[in-house]
Amino acid sequence: MQLDPLDAVISKLRSIPGVIDIWQVEPAGRLEILRLEEVSNVTLAFPGLPTVNEGARLALQREFVVCISHSSALRHPSKPILILTTGEEVVGREVWEKGEVAMLEADPNVMFLGKNFAIFRDKLVAAKGKDLRFVFEPQGVPEIEVIQGIGAVVSATLSPATDAYIKRRANWDTTDSDRGTVLVGFNSTGKQR
Repeated sequence: MQLDPLDAVISKLRSIPGVIDIWQVEPAGRLEILRLEEVSNVTLAFPGLPTVNEGARLALQREFVVCISHSSALRHPSKPILILTTGEEVVGREVWEKGEVAMLEADPNVMFLGKNFAIFRDKLVAAKGKDLRFVFEPQGVPEIEVIQGIGAVVSATLSPATDAYIKRRANWDTTDSDRGTVLVGFNSTGKQR
């Protein structure tokens, strides 16, 4: 018996190490998540540097949207979640691999913002006079991208305000610092927007 796309995705997500629970986001919840992300993008930004959650915007446009509650056991995405960009040029990015962090720390062209955000000096100089912005990048979910009948998979990290909203709506623990949320959107086959 073949599961419908939503059931197939939920079943697969539940099997991923670190995933604790899944909540389906209804249309009213989508609007509130988008609103919260837009407000958070203004308040999280460095002065003069806007922040945009491109991943959440794209995920919320999909036919199906779910949110997962996860522990720190969930694997890290394969590409940076947060980047600093001039639009086309990446000026800085998150770095999570310890070996890559050590290599970049030794590079005189790289300076770190915090422990894991590398900024490339030459690209920053070249960006002088251009509009910089932080972008929360859309991510994939390889575990569900292979499911027959679904496509256009996008996942997104969310702001603290949106994380708290979802935890309250889904009746998840809001006090456990080891619990996070990830938004996942996807289409059934034929809706590849």
